Amino acid sequence: MEERTKPILTVSNVTVERPRGLGERDLGLRNVSLELHEREILVCAGESGSGKSLLAQLVSGVISPSDKVISGSIEFESEDILRQNRRKNLHLRRSRIAVLVKDAHSQLNPNQKVRQWLRESSRLTGSKGEGDWSDYFYAVGIVEPERILEMLSVDLSSLMLKRLILMKTLMSGAGLLVCDGATAGLDRIAEAQFFELISSLRDDYGLSVVLAMNGLRGIKGVADRVAIFYEGGILECGPSSQILERPQYQYSKEFRACSPRITHLPGALPMISREAIAEAEKVVHENSTADIARKAAEGL
Repeated sequence: MEERTKPILTVSNVTVERPRGLGERDLGLRNVSLELHEREILVCAGESGSGKSLLAQLVSGVISPSDKVISGSIEFESEDILRQNRRKNLHLRRSRIAVLVKDAHSQLNPNQKVRQWLRESSRLTGSKGEGDWSDYFYAVGIVEPERILEMLSVDLSSLMLKRLILMKTLMSGAGLLVCDGATAGLDRIAEAQFFELISSLRDDYGLSVVLAMNGLRGIKGVADRVAIFYEGGILECGPSSQILERPQYQYSKEFRACSPRITHLPGALPMISREAIAEAEKVVHENSTADIARKAAEGL
């Protein structure tokens, strides 16, 4: 990659407490810090409950009333998302930050035709009108726009819905795209097409992307950097080639091997060993404990 510019997204020492059940609470994020630069795709990967989806929600400006931010900041274009009010975060999501979730159908009105949805999106974001949509259709790979425009979203495939949401992203002029489980439910061909599309939007439109994923399948050649999450903390983070080929920890190696492959028989997916889990738990918990102790010593 070219020499990096100033990051557009900076996550600094974010710790979040969230309910665990039966009146108990636990840490959903443990002193998480990372950066995202322009024209960069960052994959945040981990098992369910590892914290990568919670971070994606926070970056999107969505904070559950039951979650409590203990410390840290998330700066996007020099503004702290965690300190902004709901109205300001809503404005960001309509302009500079775009969101793509696991169930793309939930982001469109099932009773609306695509044309109506795009018109309303254009009005809310102040973007170009219908006469200027053709370039955006081409950019996201929609080759029969007239047919799609007259369809209801409920009748479209998951991949087509994602293409439309990415089209809306371009129309709004967003600089950051946050995807949480966006490849879930896609077959291998659709998944490859989605990654190819994300890569082209990064290269051609300068889009920066955060991809929160349950695994690492298909990201080679797509991700610029990868962060492995475990129990709310980042176990390791670095260039994708390093994490995919020369990870520091055994957990990262075994986690990558758990991604489904064609050669895997049903019910025969690899399991992460107890030794690897113990190593990851020790690293993440010791790092968070050491950071908390440092802050206490500094009087923060």
